[in-house]
Amino acid sequence: MQLTKQIEQTDIEPHMSALRGWLRGNIVGMYAGPKRKNGHKTDQCSVVFHVQHKKSADRIALDGDEAIPPFLELPIAQNGGKPVMVKVPTDVQEVGPFRDDAEPVAKPEPMASWDRIRPAPGGQQVQPQGINMAGTLGASFNINGQYRMLSNNHVLSYNGQYTRIYQPDVSQQQNYLCDVSGFINLITYPNSNQFNPIYNTTDLAWCNTTPLVCSPAINGIGTPVGFAAPAANMQVSCYGATTDEVMHTSIVSVHYQGVMRIMGQYAWFQDAIWLNGDNFAPLPGDSGSILVNNQLQMVGILTATNVFGAMACLIPTQLIH
Repeated sequence: MQLTKQIEQTDIEPHMSALRGWLRGNIVGMYAGPKRKNGHKTDQCSVVFHVQHKKSADRIALDGDEAIPPFLELPIAQNGGKPVMVKVPTDVQEVGPFRDDAEPVAKPEPMASWDRIRPAPGGQQVQPQGINMAGTLGASFNINGQYRMLSNNHVLSYNGQYTRIYQPDVSQQQNYLCDVSGFINLITYPNSNQFNPIYNTTDLAWCNTTPLVCSPAINGIGTPVGFAAPAANMQVSCYGATTDEVMHTSIVSVHYQGVMRIMGQYAWFQDAIWLNGDNFAPLPGDSGSILVNNQLQMVGILTATNVFGAMACLIPTQLIH
């Protein structure tokens, strides 16, 4: 049947959850977005697959991986008619092997975000007592009647393994900042071939604190005024402790499905935020940074990166107690 409309991102996104079964082994992420040709984005919308390595057909068969076809047949609604099966192109992007998105505390040279500051603003380095890894203090805000500091679960708590937080690190007792008050449990698995995994929707922990301990401002950005829903093409900024500067990018998709190596294991995520990697390259240790839109509203929290961009999660304030 001849198409009566060009396939758009919004046509493909309703099907992303149904395609999650592809996320095993070598295939680590997927979203609806522009197809690349010779390294450049085109106007053609596709199902973008992130793979650890591009492989020959023989190698795919030998490793027991699933071969990604050049097209996927999806029911796409046409102008003035019911959905018809349409061949939607795929785009395979090599993102490299899994990596943990955390940063060892030892630094080759001092940077401003690793200074001890009170009250500590968003963008400063934080470290939980008991592990030699650090991340970023995201932001502090009144949520559900309590002033709270936000960052990733895998930065602050590791599912409750750590509770005492320092800024910038645990090298001195005076660097103690606050205690973890709660977290949203991250469901992880020991390998990336888990059958029918449970999907996470966020990577979030928080500390009840005060403005005298944690500033409401974020370095270089300002003081957030509240929360907003993320949307494709929205311009956002964040400040990572390792990058130590304001980073600007845009949201590509709010329906990213992916598996990331976190806390030494593997976690699957659904309906996450995928960020444009053009001129945006967060570093290990930037995890926990809060994404802020041009209206100074918080729309997500940076969680993991690869060579084509970064994944952020929603901030479900209704679950923070």
